[in-house]
Formats: sequence, structure tokens, C-alpha cells
Amino acid sequence: MKAISIQQPWGTLICSGLKDVENRKWALRYTPLRVLIHVGARKHRIDEETMPLIWGNPIENAQTMGIIGRIAEMPTSAIVGIATIDRCEDENYSIWAQEGPGAEYKWVIKDVKLFKEPIKDIKGKLGIFDIPGISESNLPECVDIPPITREGNRLIIPLNKELFGKVQDGSLNTVYFNLTDDNKPVFATKTNKPKKTESVTFVCGEESGDVDVTRCSVEPVYADGINQPIVFTDAFEREYEWYRVYIQFE
Repeated sequence: MKAISIQQPWGTLICSGLKDVENRKWALRYTPLRVLIHVGARKHRIDEETMPLIWGNPIENAQTMGIIGRIAEMPTSAIVGIATIDRCEDENYSIWAQEGPGAEYKWVIKDVKLFKEPIKDIKGKLGIFDIPGISESNLPECVDIPPITREGNRLIIPLNKELFGKVQDGSLNTVYFNLTDDNKPVFATKTNKPKKTESVTFVCGEESGDVDVTRCSVEPVYADGINQPIVFTDAFEREYEWYRVYIQFE
């Protein structure tokens, strides 16, 4: 099967469905192209602390939900998933699209799957290359975590194992998510008012637990000494205000 090598954390972020554009200086001759996503031995020198907020906020949400782990723990020299490179564009305005040298073309990604366990000890190559013995019919088991959904006044929220365990043993009574364009319709109105929420079903694998909500709020994240929400931008200088939704429960 065809494969493309991408540095971590970008490879895992693509396969998890977060990163929907891969920036490259060259275009593919033919698209769409179904490819295995290989990650090399070297990681990009970026982590949760140095990640721009435009990317860091959805990454933190995905970690809370258990879709991905910490960047430092992401595998290397492995195949981590599969994706379709749908098309190559010279203009794209995803938050993941970049401008400048090395980003002349934006590869639009869709139909992704992240493997629960990577196929390890695989060496990559430049460009598109072949990996024998792997096809759509014999792929490893894939991560299958549902999105956050709402049923009336009840939210259904996946949580990672650590947080779910704390909810179950009563040591955690508040969870938060960064408000993004993707999750805002579930949590808040257009004016950032919290939607009425009376209960939450937390889900982790085959387990689930119901809690009653005591407070649901949407609150700005402030910089020290400034009574205004932190503002951050993307590559196209679009501005975003940082808000979080807090859910308290018993």
C-alpha cells in the first residue's frame, strides 16, 4: 500500500481527525490517494507548551477525550494510521493551513483512521512510497471514540481513562473544554452563552457513568493583569478569543 512519512506530532494529529491539511512544497500528480501515515524517527520540536493556541486548544480537547495522548508519548518510526489525500490546493483557509516556503501546496485530508497500536519499526522514505503486506483488508484495530453530542439538556462526553476514573471515584467534579468552532454548537450559543445542561453521561470505552450538572458556564481565559479574553491568531491573522466551557457536577 502507498504511504507518506510525516513528522510527529503531525502524523498522529492527521490520523486523529484534528489536522485536516498537510502543508507541502510539492503537489501530488494524482488525487485522491489513499495512504498509510508513517511517522519518522525524529519529532518536530514542539509540544503542548510551545504549540500555538489555535492548534493547542483542539489538541487539549482531544487529549481530554482520550483520542490522543501526550505529544511526548506519540510513537516514532511507525505507521500510525491511514488517510485519504483528497486534493492539493494552493489556497486553503483551514486553521492548519500555512503560508510561505514549504507550504506552497495544501494537501486536504479526509477519511482518516488512527490505529490503537501503531505498526512499529518501519523505516520511511521521501515522497510517496510502498509498504508491502498492508492493505485496507488487514489494518490494525482503530481508535473509535465518538464526538461530544447533546440530547436535549444532556451531554454525552468521552473522557480519557485517567479522568474517567477520577469521575468514578469522586475525586473530580469539574471538567473543561476549550471552546472551538467545532464544539461550540454543542456547548454554547452564538453569543457564548452556555446551553442549558442538566446532566452528563461520561463515556470511556465500554464504560459509562451519569452525573447531575450543578453548574455549566462559558468563561473567558484572561492574561495576567488584563481583564479581557486572550486573543490569538492563525496563519491568516484571523483573531480568536479564548473561552472555555466548565461543567461542574455531583
